[in-house]
Amino acid sequence: MNAGTTLLQRARGQFGLEVRADGSRTRMADLVQAGCCRLLFPRVQGNGLEAATVNISGGIAAGDRITGRLACGPGTDLLVTSQAAERIYRARPEDGPAEMTVACHIGAGARLEWLPHGTIFFDGSRLRRHMVVEMAQSSTFLFLESRIFGRLGAGEQLSSLHVRDRLTIRRAGELLLEDMLRLQSTDVTALLARPAVAAGQGAVATLVLASPQAMDLLAPVRTLLAAPQCAGFAASAWNGMLVVRGVGAGGWALEGALRHILPALRAGRPMPSTWRS
Repeated sequence: MNAGTTLLQRARGQFGLEVRADGSRTRMADLVQAGCCRLLFPRVQGNGLEAATVNISGGIAAGDRITGRLACGPGTDLLVTSQAAERIYRARPEDGPAEMTVACHIGAGARLEWLPHGTIFFDGSRLRRHMVVEMAQSSTFLFLESRIFGRLGAGEQLSSLHVRDRLTIRRAGELLLEDMLRLQSTDVTALLARPAVAAGQGAVATLVLASPQAMDLLAPVRTLLAAPQCAGFAASAWNGMLVVRGVGAGGWALEGALRHILPALRAGRPMPSTWRS
C-alpha cells in the first residue's frame, strides 16, 4: 500500500449451517453467523428448510472477507437463497480484491439448492470468489449464479473490472466440474460486445444441476429454451450433470428466463420466498 493511503474499514463475515433429517423433515442442527453475515429462515410449505443470506454491511467492498459453510446430512433438503442482489463496489487502484469462499458438503440422498439473487458488479470492482462442493453419488446439487455487469437503468458503462469466480464440484471424491469465470479488462464494455463473449449483453447466468436425474432433463429443458424470454440460453448434459448458460440485457431479463427454466430443474417446487413477486 502506498504511503499516505487512507486505511478503510473492511467487513468480515462468516456463516455456517448444518441440517439433519428428522423423519421426513429437514431441521437445523447447527448455526453460525458472525460479523456482517446473517441467515434468515422464512416459513415455507413442505418438509425442506429454506435459508436466506443477508449481508448487513450493505454490499461488498475491496478487502472484505466472507466465508461460509453448508453441511447437509443424509436425506435432507436445503434451499439457500439471498435477501437481495449482492453489490460489488468500486475498488481503489491500490486495494486488493474482496474474497468470498463457501464450502458445501452434501450427504447421501440429500439435496442442496444454491439459488441467490444476482451479483451486480460496479465499474472498477474486484472480486475473488470460490465455491467448493463435496457431494455423495446419490445426492443432488443445484447451483445458480447470475452476474450483472453495471447498472443498466443508471446508464453505467463499465471500463475496469477484475473478477475471478470459481465453482468446484466433486462427486464421490472425484472431480465432476471445475468452472471458472475470469474477467479482467480495462474496457469491459468493449469486451462484452464481442460476439464470442456476450454479444453486447450486460448480464450472464449459469445453472448447474448435478443429480442422478440430471441428464434426463436435457430434452425438457431445451424445449423450454425455445420460449422468447430464453433467447440467448443453451443447455448441455454429460456425466450425470446438466448445465444451462445464457446472456441477457440485464438482471430483469435473466430473471424472466430463470423463472421459466427453474421449475423443470426443481420438480415444480415454488420459487424461493425472496424471489416471489
